[in-house]
Amino acid sequence: MLRNMRVVLAGLLLLLSLGCGSDGRDASEFRIYHLELAIGGPGDEGELRCGPPRIVCPGVVEQPPPRSFRYAVRADPAVTSAGIEPASARRSTDPETGDPLVVVDFTADGAVAFAQVTKEAARTGGRDQAWHHVAVIVGDEIVAFPQVDYDAFPDGIANAPSIHIVAASDADATNLVRALRGRAG
Repeated sequence: MLRNMRVVLAGLLLLLSLGCGSDGRDASEFRIYHLELAIGGPGDEGELRCGPPRIVCPGVVEQPPPRSFRYAVRADPAVTSAGIEPASARRSTDPETGDPLVVVDFTADGAVAFAQVTKEAARTGGRDQAWHHVAVIVGDEIVAFPQVDYDAFPDGIANAPSIHIVAASDADATNLVRALRGRAG
């Protein structure tokens, strides 16, 4: 799990091929939050959910999670759908692990907002001497929550052209790309 989380953050790089597709008007909402400050713990109520097919969910010890959990949102997102290029959503593969990935390009404003939220997570984590995470939301689902390594990225992750989301499976990656681009199932 730690390996996958680091891949998501350390693997942010510019890919030469841009996806093509929908203009994103029918796309699922995309958001990024500072997990520990903006989202409550797992329970039975809340605006967000996490569960199968996800391999791991925030605050849930059992892996994979035995059921879907709900999470309350306590603050505004740092990055929203306006901060990404929905048509750029594409399926990829992690070259080191072979895991399926979804890659989505940031807009200029999205890259700045991502740098700010990862800086906040790194500095808060460094102060607390505990890992802090960013939660990646597609629709109402927490699809990833990579940790921000405060030793490796004490000032956050600046100038990231895109975000890499480790998918649960090839089918999950395909579904996430379709959701982000605005195409059903």
